[in-house]
Amino acid sequence: MSMGQGLRLRGSLQFRLIVGSAVGVVLAVLLAGLFIGNLYRIHTTERFQSELDHHLSELIAMTRVDAAGMPRIPQPLSDPQFNARHSGLYWQVDGGEGRIARSVSLGADRLAVHSDDSAWETGRAGDQMLLQRSARVTLDGHEVVATIASAQELLEEQISHFWSDLAWSMSAVGLLLLAGAIALVRFGLAPVRRLGEEVDRLRHGEVARLDPDVPTEFAPLVERLNALLAAQAQLISRARTQSGNLAHNLRTPLALIMDEAEQLRLAGHVETADFLLGRSALMQRQIDYHLTRAAAGGTRGAGTLTEVAPLLDQIITAMKRLHAGRDIAFEVDLPPGLRLPCDRGDLAEILSNLIDNACKWCRHRVIITGAPGGIEVRDDGKGIAAANLQAVLIPGTRLDPETPGTGLGLAATADLLKFSGGELTLGAASEGGLSARVSFAEER
Repeated sequence: MSMGQGLRLRGSLQFRLIVGSAVGVVLAVLLAGLFIGNLYRIHTTERFQSELDHHLSELIAMTRVDAAGMPRIPQPLSDPQFNARHSGLYWQVDGGEGRIARSVSLGADRLAVHSDDSAWETGRAGDQMLLQRSARVTLDGHEVVATIASAQELLEEQISHFWSDLAWSMSAVGLLLLAGAIALVRFGLAPVRRLGEEVDRLRHGEVARLDPDVPTEFAPLVERLNALLAAQAQLISRARTQSGNLAHNLRTPLALIMDEAEQLRLAGHVETADFLLGRSALMQRQIDYHLTRAAAGGTRGAGTLTEVAPLLDQIITAMKRLHAGRDIAFEVDLPPGLRLPCDRGDLAEILSNLIDNACKWCRHRVIITGAPGGIEVRDDGKGIAAANLQAVLIPGTRLDPETPGTGLGLAATADLLKFSGGELTLGAASEGGLSARVSFAEER
């Protein structure tokens, strides 16, 4: 991925939605994990204490006190961990004055009893931190303190295992949610991509209007764009009509003036007739030139792509008829499917001007080669001196007045290309004649 693509991706709506979704999913998973973990700790601790309470009740029920006040437990408690040394589960019955009975698991250690209010307290047996609870009861006429205790690591071990399993589970859930969010973003933005593709088809001239079958949120936008396109098309049509009317209104009186000038020539007023005819010819060229500019201005912005080969075949066929008296060989080399970003009518005008100019000045050959983004027309004539290459782009400039023409072809072509985002470059052809190279900006 190039730097430009990376910057465009970071600025895209899709990137923002995915990043926002990812942040939301991570926060949600973290909060949910903390909530579930703490909830599990509370319930596990309560269950753990409830089991110890059960053992304390069992201990009290099984305790007997002999006549000397010594507490005795005639049989083991139900949990075998009380009989395993330092198992983490302990009991103790204190009859006072050193008369203590305790579980095998406690060994030589003793449980420190801090209170007798049945509250849960922390204690220690050897290196183990304990959670313990005591109960003061009277048995067989003697008051004793029964204590049950468990190592806190037994509780923490259960909770730790759960946290480990919870972390893996929440990670899997987070990844699934993130994948779902990405899929949802792509699904939600699919209409936007389709709208972009539709706009590209519009720019390439494949459709005249945007497809109105879009989500409700985009319907007003598409409707307004189509209305804008319709207004633009109407404006273009009106401009072309007005251009045609202007041409008709100017050419008819101009023809009358030229006819009057011919009458003056026949009457012997040659100098006056030549003056009028010269000015009339200049006016005719200016009219043709500006009408061409107006026509190009009406079509610019369409953004169409025109396939070159079929259009070129028609132009060459017409040129062969126009220059039928000359033995001109047309050599064409185009890549398959070459399309140029120009309106079909404008491109026809551009290629016709260039090929007609090449036919006028060539000896026998006109060479047309194309490449993505441009096309070149060359001939094997005598070419144009480097000092005159820019002069021929001035409207009305004719380097050889003896050769038929208006002096507008190359100038009009250059202007048409400006309207289409292209450029005309003149130079010397390898065959000896003129090279007219048309290039367009890269189509995005």
